[in-house]
Amino acid sequence: MPEIWLKYGTTDIVLDIKFENLLKHVSSDYPLLTDDEIKSALKDVIIGDNTLILALSGSRSVAKIITTLSQIAQPKGYEKLTVDVFPDVAEALKMYITDTKISLRRIDYLSLQERLGRFQNVIFISHVTYDPLFGFGGTPTLVLRNFMKDRMSEAFKSRQNDLPSVGNKGTPLQIALSYCENIPALSIEVVANYHGIAGIYYGNILQSFNDAVTKLSAISTIKTESTKSAIISMSCEIPSHLTLTNSLNTLWNSSHIVKEGGSVVLIAENKLGIGGGALQMFIEGKLNIEDSRKSNSYIDGLEHLIFLEALKQKYDLGILSTIPQYYLGTLLGFTTYSGTKDILQHLLTKHGKNNKVLAVSDGDEILLKA
Repeated sequence: MPEIWLKYGTTDIVLDIKFENLLKHVSSDYPLLTDDEIKSALKDVIIGDNTLILALSGSRSVAKIITTLSQIAQPKGYEKLTVDVFPDVAEALKMYITDTKISLRRIDYLSLQERLGRFQNVIFISHVTYDPLFGFGGTPTLVLRNFMKDRMSEAFKSRQNDLPSVGNKGTPLQIALSYCENIPALSIEVVANYHGIAGIYYGNILQSFNDAVTKLSAISTIKTESTKSAIISMSCEIPSHLTLTNSLNTLWNSSHIVKEGGSVVLIAENKLGIGGGALQMFIEGKLNIEDSRKSNSYIDGLEHLIFLEALKQKYDLGILSTIPQYYLGTLLGFTTYSGTKDILQHLLTKHGKNNKVLAVSDGDEILLKA
């Protein structure tokens, strides 16, 4: 019997599955850069007295980039490195950064243009990922999401349907790219999994982002056959486990590999709960799905609510989480589970004792294709 360990928050839980019931176990396997190669990739980054560094992602790899930049800057006379971050990003980065010479400044400014205008040199740092609305995520999409709410609404409305578009360069992404063309800044786009960095792309925002997307697609796409059932967990990246809003990106990366009428189960602790935004408003009775579709304003995480509603018609969506069953099952329509044994029993009962289950680790770092 193969022993498969799946991440559940900060712990690991075992999936005791018989060999004859396991279709495949997939996880990320990126070719990683050495520390010397990371420093070499960042050697041309200019840090001066009038430099603004803005970190848009809270991953371990972004923390590594910030720490390396600090090490490069110190011999040049810059003892302290200050980085602008959003509050949620700050919380994640604090868990990874131990260098006391790095200061994380929580930002509360709404006008990006006004902030950038105060500095001669501006550098964004982003971890390039898959995104269910834009196809890919990085500096262009994170800038749109956080600073250009009206244009974010335009991108949301431009989607072709109500299904996730992971790994596709559609109209929403083109809108994000077009609005970043004239931003007077450079970016560092990072391709990485939890274990290390696979690529660093520095320079013009659009060029760096496109190069990173090409790299990500090349090393993280995994081919597997379609299945009637899949169990999906995330990597060790802390932010992806904290809230349901964050965890759902992992589900959208893999759900399309399941045949219609099949079952897909997400393993997500979510110790900080739903995560605010559209999902929170919906379970509190403050948001109606049909009204939100017609609204001219975008609410954070609205795509998750729309995708969830659409995919419930195609699959049996399940989840193992600490969030109360009333919210997940009664209100959001998930099948809820008490543990991996419960999940397997349900899948084999529903799809037959000879059913083969696809087990996915690092679902936030890979894209499955049939």
